Amino acid sequence: MAKMRINNKEIAVSDVFEVIVENFPDMIQSVNETGDLIFVNKKAESVLGYSREELLSMNIRQIYADEILAKVEEGFRQLKQRGEKAAIESIIKDRTGKRIPVEIRSYSIYDDNDNFQRTFSIIRDIREIKELQNSLIHASRLAAIGEMASGIAHDMKSPLSVFSLATDMARLHLANIDTQDKEGVAQVEQSLQDMNRALHMITRLSEHLTDFSRGMVEQFEAVDLHAVINDSLFMSQNKIKKCDVWVKEEIAANRYFTKGAFNQLEQVFVNLIVNACDVLAGVTDRSLGLSISTSTRGGAKYWKCDVSDSGPGIPDDILPNIFQSFFTTKEKGKGTGLGLSISRGIIKNHEGEIEVHSEQGQGTVFSVFLPQHLP
Repeated sequence: MAKMRINNKEIAVSDVFEVIVENFPDMIQSVNETGDLIFVNKKAESVLGYSREELLSMNIRQIYADEILAKVEEGFRQLKQRGEKAAIESIIKDRTGKRIPVEIRSYSIYDDNDNFQRTFSIIRDIREIKELQNSLIHASRLAAIGEMASGIAHDMKSPLSVFSLATDMARLHLANIDTQDKEGVAQVEQSLQDMNRALHMITRLSEHLTDFSRGMVEQFEAVDLHAVINDSLFMSQNKIKKCDVWVKEEIAANRYFTKGAFNQLEQVFVNLIVNACDVLAGVTDRSLGLSISTSTRGGAKYWKCDVSDSGPGIPDDILPNIFQSFFTTKEKGKGTGLGLSISRGIIKNHEGEIEVHSEQGQGTVFSVFLPQHLP
């Protein structure tokens, strides 16, 4: 019998596969037709915090997060039918209940009569990858804030000037007011209204900047896409004004809902709007359109959110690369090349997709597909 040496021990070549699986750096597991675990390796024990004996007495449904069990059932059904499932992201939970993001690739094993026997799954812990993605998202957000800061500071000057002038006028009127002087009272009231509007504008700018710069610990909840796009336009207004762009947006409120993190989705649309403005700065017809329509993909209903511009279009040789990390056509110091890559990551995390359609001289349309949600 052929033998080989591993860790100074001679073992049969036929046992090599078992040694590799047992010491594989990712979790490996196998389940039977009912979902009972029938094999796990050492990595599964260390990540999940259970002993091998405990795991082999459990059902696969016990180690997945409760909120995704419906998807687990559907995925298991498809796997038994199709024999292979492409790498997908999922969430498992360890002995303490802590959620662990993972990437899973699974295969089905059949007997000679094509009867399903068991699955074979390789499960990779992607917590470090997720942390890196979140750091990149936050870094991109901070970069956007830096670009917005000077514009927001400029925008604050107007309401502050109104507030200062209205305060002086109110003091002047109050010093000379006659309670019977209806015109004087009206002038004071008008000054106070102007002050209130100016304060509201400053507060709104401040709150948006604070919210936009928040960390990445964000809960997914029902999100009104009208509010997301409306706030994205508000955050980008200085760029829109600077580039003299005409915006067309007729999206109804309280109609288009998805489930997600408001700030992350806002970051995506701010990026798309700002990119469109940069492209439009060099053309005569500077129009930007935002719209939402219904789309069906794989039998599921999605919202198709289009951000279109009347720019020169993206060259064919560049188009395949625009979602790659660090790829940029902007001048040095004008862009990191991470915006679209991070945006695609955010949308994928929301179980959606982002696509681009562009023709030379005909403009560009970025389409963001997000699952429909009933709040």
